[in-house]
Amino acid sequence: MLYKELNEYFVNDLLYKDTKIIFILESPHTQEVKNGYPVAGKSGNDMSKVLFNLDESFGKLIYEQHIKGIGILNVCNYPLQKSAYKNQDLKEIEFFEKIRQNPKLRKYDKMGINPTVIKIMDDFKSRLSVHKDKKIIICGNFAQSAFDSIFDENNFSSILRVPHPSFNNWSKIKYKENIQKLKEFIR
Repeated sequence: MLYKELNEYFVNDLLYKDTKIIFILESPHTQEVKNGYPVAGKSGNDMSKVLFNLDESFGKLIYEQHIKGIGILNVCNYPLQKSAYKNQDLKEIEFFEKIRQNPKLRKYDKMGINPTVIKIMDDFKSRLSVHKDKKIIICGNFAQSAFDSIFDENNFSSILRVPHPSFNNWSKIKYKENIQKLKEFIR
């Protein structure tokens, strides 16, 4: 764990021996911290509805292994949104919020001015590097920016980029073609 003082907010990735497809998302939020697995809130419900026509969060379906072969990996295993924390005075939380709000701070830069970004990106890199043979689905601008600043897409077997599932994005007409590709990609 990167931040011992934030242990109660840490949410593990969901990756199993049979994982063939990995969804990469940003970070947990309140429902994920409460339930102990990623994509446990509204975005998770939207994902399950769109992909499988099910009324349960995507994270719960993966966590309980109702859906096999799919995993979830967050760029950061701690919430980046300040609102997810009870004690919002911890110094790392200020950095998390800045990272979330400012795309320039999401870039992996060993010489960067923000040691929090370096820790997060080093951790993300180590967790994803061992899965280059899997199908990877990168969800949203934050996850795509983090991925692009660390990895060469050509070193992975298969990559698909989709919008983040929040705000009913996956049900919007403007993303219909992209989500159709996603459905085919996971089959």
